[in-house]
Amino acid sequence: MPDLKVEVLLPLYYNPDSKRKRIKIEGSKYSKTYDDISNKFGGCTMDNSPLVGGWLDPKTKKPVKDISKTYWVICKKTKTNIQFFKKLKKNLEARFMQEEIMMYYIQVHRF
Repeated sequence: MPDLKVEVLLPLYYNPDSKRKRIKIEGSKYSKTYDDISNKFGGCTMDNSPLVGGWLDPKTKKPVKDISKTYWVICKKTKTNIQFFKKLKKNLEARFMQEEIMMYYIQVHRF
């Protein structure tokens, strides 16, 4: 059975309010996310290097610059693990008040 590397990109700021102001997300939300992943898989890697990207706000049609950090883990490709990440994605979207959290996986071949 192949392994997966699952990557989760988490924003540093909440989405802009009506005045386009953004508020920094509380550190406790990242700690909770780390614990969610680590408790399930026995570990988690967090990369605090800022990932700078952007997206077009579907409501205002204006570009939004985003800064994210990455959490990742390598795990077995099982239905249970895939379901865990699907549920985690929904939880993170609520926790970080996002319409979508970017989460993806790639297949890993170990040496």
